[in-house]
Amino acid sequence: MRNLLFIVLFFPAIYSAQNKQKKLADYSIAGNFCIPSILSSDMYRTSFDGIYELNFSVNKAMSDNFFAGIGYQNVLFQNDEGLKYAYFNASIPYNTRLMGNGVFARFSYIRFFSAIGYMSYSMHAGYMMSHYYNVNADTSDANQPYGAQKFNAPYLQPELAVNFIVDKTISFGVILSYTTMFSIFDPKAPRFNQFEEISSQSNKYFMSWLNFGFNFNVLLHRKK
Repeated sequence: MRNLLFIVLFFPAIYSAQNKQKKLADYSIAGNFCIPSILSSDMYRTSFDGIYELNFSVNKAMSDNFFAGIGYQNVLFQNDEGLKYAYFNASIPYNTRLMGNGVFARFSYIRFFSAIGYMSYSMHAGYMMSHYYNVNADTSDANQPYGAQKFNAPYLQPELAVNFIVDKTISFGVILSYTTMFSIFDPKAPRFNQFEEISSQSNKYFMSWLNFGFNFNVLLHRKK
């Protein structure tokens, strides 16, 4: 699987050196849909699972192969399904979610490897506004003092995509990206610090996750 992913993502970039650079479009509207997989910290990865990440951006060609734009991002995480709390003689699953809404600047470099295929190398630099929902009112000493259920942080997201033009005005592709949100996970905010399987984990690095999914680009050419 790793070898296949390497071929899909990196072979076109190598092959592109043998192809003449083409112009993509004057403007584009880009959209991504991904499934996030938490990488760090260990405490954050033990607490939550990724549900989805999506973003949209409007981009302008600054040259034949360089784009700049602005966009919006939404990401959702659900507590790990193993987290449960005791209620009399029953064990009830948690339903705590972490949602982030962000705005970002996007910078992209485009490189064609065929008449219809091209690689895009992008960097998103943004600011994320995050909120924990459905937090259980746990009052144990382990969760005090309570952490904030809303927090904001800057983030960076490098992105690599393989794209294919299926019509002169639209392309589709597969993407791989890595998000680093510059905030340390606080297990007291979602009231998870009483779980030994969480509190015993390392929590030394920022909250980060890997994304794999699909994208589309609406290609808008300037009228002559």
